[in-house]
Amino acid sequence: MRERALSQPKLFDPEDEPEKPERGLHNLADENRLTVLVVDDDQTNRIFLENMLRRDGHTVYSAGDGREAVAIYQEKHPDMVLMDVMMPLMNGYDATREIKAIAGKHFVPVTFLTALTDEPSLVNCLEVGGDDFIVKPVSRAILRAKLRVAARMRRLYGELELQQHELNIHHERLRYEHEVAEDIFTKVVGSAGIDYANMRVEALPFGITTGDLILVEQTPAGKQYVLLGDYTGHGLGAAIGTIPAAETFKAMTRKGLGLREIISEINRKLHSTLPVGQFLAACILEWNPHRGVVSIWNGGLPDLIIAPGKGGMFITIPSQNLPLGIENDGEMTPCIEVRHVHHGDRIYLYSDGLIEMRNKDGGMFGEERLGKVISANSDRNHLFDEISEGVRQFRDGQPPEDDVTIVELLCDESLLQGNFVSNVDSGNQSNYVLSVQLGPRALRNFDPLSLVERLVKDADWLEGHRSELYTIVAELYSNALEYGVLAMDSALKETPEGFASYYAQRSRLLSELNAGWINVDISCIGDCSSGEVILQIEDSGRGFDFRGFREGAGEGSSAVANGRGLKLARELCKSLSHYSHGNYVRAVYAW
Repeated sequence: MRERALSQPKLFDPEDEPEKPERGLHNLADENRLTVLVVDDDQTNRIFLENMLRRDGHTVYSAGDGREAVAIYQEKHPDMVLMDVMMPLMNGYDATREIKAIAGKHFVPVTFLTALTDEPSLVNCLEVGGDDFIVKPVSRAILRAKLRVAARMRRLYGELELQQHELNIHHERLRYEHEVAEDIFTKVVGSAGIDYANMRVEALPFGITTGDLILVEQTPAGKQYVLLGDYTGHGLGAAIGTIPAAETFKAMTRKGLGLREIISEINRKLHSTLPVGQFLAACILEWNPHRGVVSIWNGGLPDLIIAPGKGGMFITIPSQNLPLGIENDGEMTPCIEVRHVHHGDRIYLYSDGLIEMRNKDGGMFGEERLGKVISANSDRNHLFDEISEGVRQFRDGQPPEDDVTIVELLCDESLLQGNFVSNVDSGNQSNYVLSVQLGPRALRNFDPLSLVERLVKDADWLEGHRSELYTIVAELYSNALEYGVLAMDSALKETPEGFASYYAQRSRLLSELNAGWINVDISCIGDCSSGEVILQIEDSGRGFDFRGFREGAGEGSSAVANGRGLKLARELCKSLSHYSHGNYVRAVYAW
């Protein structure tokens, strides 16, 4: 998107349209009849020409010298001028120059009537602006033929003027629509990453607007989300197509929703609104500075690059998902890669317009050239500039054939808008954030009661809600562990014997566990009188059939028997929602 201040767009007013051409367009029904200005200082010649022209149905004006001819043309605007060369006061050459200057872009043919037959004189007739010449004495047959040619040329030029007028109207409407669309796009999308000190963005649009989308938001829990999208096509149509994704991304990140939930909702919205064949290739990442991890979902964009701040091998994360808007919600299973990052590491995202960029010789920038620029870098502080300079030198002034966007995220918590904190007072209320990431070893012995104890200890106004919070946390954590990470079958609980078998299997699977994870995020705002605790739990498993519990199976079914804990948690919460396939849950407890 171009960086420029937009004033309030002016509504398109038909009165602002370019003036419709009038001269040269009248009498088109009688296409061979003209208004003709006859210019000759010889009265006999003028009378002869006037009578000949009027008998053929033309309208005639006459002038006895060049100065009078200019005055009559300025007033009457005839379709054609028959111009003598040698006249008093102003000769035909000078008169023709002035008439052509008055006519401007409007075409008026000037045919010279001359007794001069030498080549320089005839050439001069054309060089001063004349369009043709007839050597005296004038032949009636030749004059009629010249008039028919002039009528045909007038008609063609009239059609061109009309088409130009229509093009001018179209251009003005298009300019207005571009300004309105750009204004809307800027308000919805905002300034791509410019407000974040740890972000750098370079965009080279193919047209007036870019079809690439770059969004950066920070959640209430201190996580930073970045979305780079490349919509099908480029220019205004592509920019408009990115608006639903931008609105959804902003709304959900500001509410603190998780990566899987955001991806699924953007995909659902695009799948339901985009035309067939349109989609958004995107890379969405979540940087959690508190844990030192970045979660990456790449759907159709080139490899994401992680550059260690202290040097070492670069890490590339290829696309493992389809672009957004292709699959429906039931078919989509987001594949998210989680990587540890350290202070000073840099993450690079870029659209395919970068590697597909061509120079004047037709060569492609390509991944290999980008890799050489990165490998040659010795100071991470200059890597973004070196990539930009490499692109500039390769282009050498050649305009891009597609939208190009390059994004750098610096993993430096101190540059975020408000550092990630565990406990901050704000007026009469308190904010509290608690995050924990559990791997295979921690999952074997983790007790969710420890989370609640830590929460109540640090946010003492929750003391009176200890029991309710423990029920909610314990139930949702157990679902994530048993049905997610361990992929257990709840049908075992249908009989008393099954319960014993279920927990024996649980104990065995935990002891053998060597893969999988559970992430728990708890954020709280409030005081003794009112507030909310937002609990988000995500696991690496394939999920479970939470819809059966939610929709209410028949009495005595396994869904009812095994879903009592989940039902109790839902009753205690202000809201409780599962997403994806059940491996992401968000609960809000309020008092």
